[in-house]
Parts: sequence; structure tokens; C-alpha cells
Amino acid sequence: MATNLSSNSNISTSKMQEELRGADEKTPEKYAHIISTLPKKKGWANDQYRYQGFWYSGFLLNAVMSVQDNFKARPSDVLITSSPKSGTTWLKALVFALLNRNLDDPTSNHLMLTSNPHEYIPFLEIQLYAKKQIPNLDVMPSPRLLATHIPYSSLPESARDSGCRIVYISRDIKDVFVSLWHFVNKVRHDMKEEISLEKAFESYCDGVSIYGPIWDHQLEYLKASVVRPQCVMFLRYEEMMEDPLSEVRRLAQFLGRPFSEEEEKGGVVEEIVKVCSFESLKDLQVNKVGELQLEMMKMKNQLFFRRGVVGDSKRWLTPEMIGRLDGLTESMMDTFGSPTI
Repeated sequence: MATNLSSNSNISTSKMQEELRGADEKTPEKYAHIISTLPKKKGWANDQYRYQGFWYSGFLLNAVMSVQDNFKARPSDVLITSSPKSGTTWLKALVFALLNRNLDDPTSNHLMLTSNPHEYIPFLEIQLYAKKQIPNLDVMPSPRLLATHIPYSSLPESARDSGCRIVYISRDIKDVFVSLWHFVNKVRHDMKEEISLEKAFESYCDGVSIYGPIWDHQLEYLKASVVRPQCVMFLRYEEMMEDPLSEVRRLAQFLGRPFSEEEEKGGVVEEIVKVCSFESLKDLQVNKVGELQLEMMKMKNQLFFRRGVVGDSKRWLTPEMIGRLDGLTESMMDTFGSPTI
């Protein structure tokens, strides 16, 4: 019988934030000075700063730098990584379910069914290190389940060298763009004007979007998965949607928790895929009415569940837009000599 690792769920995000260590008073000043020297462009809603080859809003960049300075990865850590709106919420649910399952009832964990996935696998820079916090992550039991949108090359050195497991999920860049555009406009519901699709598209193609350019973001993790396959796993959203059972089996193997013969016969794989599906997660009461504190604002949990459909971008983008994004993707693949994302 597989070992039940549900003790990881005993430490909530709020508990970690209650045990914050005092931040160095000089740190915010240091980050502010660095940010003031960086290249700057107008993004979708606010100024974006180019740091280590990628674009961030100012308040987010403070947290990214803090993660780099203060987070120390352990070999036993599991780090969920992605570009925003690539299937992160779904992947978090799957990883949590796989590492907390038991044979008698693979989906018995109460936390998973009553909390948004971003609560039981928190983001480093968007939750734990936001607002100048330095959390005491030592209170988390092993394996620590954490998440980030930080590009691979900008991860803390310990995350790249410790041997911790890094799982990255990619998604068709056109669908990512459309999903991100919808998400940002919903988050900015109090603004008088929505960000136009055309304005967002031009900025996105120039790479000036949160954690962009997305091509570089995906390629860095893809290359890392080729060089360090024992530590970095590169998943594709479309393949997971097409054959979730096979992909979840691969994920379980990578995480060091392969399904036993008894689990296979007992339908554990199918049950986990069903409970963690987009439809099941969206239908949970907590994701219909709950809220989550991210960065500097509260967000409704339902914002993380729009459609999740492969090819949804065709409903929103013109043939010219589709051709341009496809051309940029192909050009980047040719430049780096990498397999297709």
C-alpha cells in the first residue's frame, strides 16, 4: 500500500505567513534601487521592468528578488512551474492528489476538496514572499509543495542545483495569450476601460507581458528537461487533455510515487484524474464563492476557471493574429534548434 503523505496538508498558507521572519529593512531599498535602473516599458495595465531577460511589474519584481535571495530549496522539494494561464491550477491539484493518495480512498484529503489548489500549493513570489514577507518555510513537512512562475534561469541557485523535482506545464501560446487577456481584464473589473485585445496582442508579441517573453520562458524549461530529465519534467497541456491517464502515470513516476499494481486494478488513476479534472474543480463550492489573497489583492477563486479548452484562441484571434504568433513560435524554435513546444 502506498504511504499516505497527507501530513503535508497540515501546514496551510496562513500558518506559514503567521510565522514570518522579520525582513531586513535594507532589502526593500536595495530592490527599489535595482528596479529604478532597469529598462522599462508600458505593459497591459502598468509599467513593466526587464530583469534577467524577462518582464515584471514593479511590485512583483520585489518578491521575485526576495525569492532569489532568501528561498533555499531542499532535495525533497517539489516545485510546480509554468507561465501564467498554462494549466497551473489543474497541475497543482494533480500533484497534490498524487502525493497525498492512499489506496483505501485516493481522494479522501479534506483540504483538497475544500480549498483552492493555490492554497495548498502556494506560489513563492505571489503569495509567500509577497508584500516584503520572508516566510519560515522550515515549518512545512517534507516534501514541500511549492509553485512559481519565475523563469528557469532566474530560479534561486538552490532550486536548480539541489536536485529537487521541478514540474513545468506548457500550453499553446495562442491559448495562453487569450486566457491571460481574459484573466487580466476580470482582475481589473474596477477599471473604466478594458485592455483591448489588439493592444494586448502587440505587447504580447513584443514579449512585454508578465513573465514574458513566453517563448523564452517555455524554452528554458524545455531545455532543462532535456539536460536534467531526472529533475525537470516538461508537460504539455494539450497532451494531458488528450490522454490524461497516461500523463498522470508519467507524472506519478517522476514524483517518485508510481502507481502500484493494486492501485491500477482499483481504478485509482481514473479516480484521481476525475476528481482533479477542470470540470470537477470548477464545480467545487470553494471555487464558486471563495477568495484567494494573491500579490496585493484578493481574487475570486472562480477567476481561475474560465473554459480550459484546447484551441479556444480560434474564437478570439483573427487568422492574421494566429499566423503571427505561430510564425514567432517557429522562428524561436529555429533559433534555438529545439523541438516543437
